[in-house]
Amino acid sequence: MKDSQKNFLIKPLIVLFIALFSVISCRGEDDTEDVTPLVGNWEWVSSIGGVGNTTETPTSTGNNIVFNFGADKKYTITTNGTVTNEGTFSLYKNVSNLEHLDRLYIDFSNYPDKMIINNDGVNLVWSDDANNGYTYTYKKK
Repeated sequence: MKDSQKNFLIKPLIVLFIALFSVISCRGEDDTEDVTPLVGNWEWVSSIGGVGNTTETPTSTGNNIVFNFGADKKYTITTNGTVTNEGTFSLYKNVSNLEHLDRLYIDFSNYPDKMIINNDGVNLVWSDDANNGYTYTYKKK
């Protein structure tokens, strides 16, 4: 094979390798992340955001929402006393779309992923990590 033919084949392979590596390294899901700080019942306090930068609360919506995170990595969402969603979750680190900083994310099996902004053990704040997304605040019960 001539050198020009080898170069013709090698360049696309290098580009493909770089693209594949970039995709694989974008999301660093890691099951070693400790879920203990999330374990328990978290009562919804407010959601702020969206196109109109609206604020929703249990009073304004009539919905009392509780997230339960188990040590077994199972979650349940209860709305007004009725289970409305359940599944499994894990934590992973990734660079946020909006801040371009390393953040911790919750990967839900049946719910959109959320970026954790703050968890001080009493208050849990997470966001959609998207323009016009919402920021959600929960209080530990």
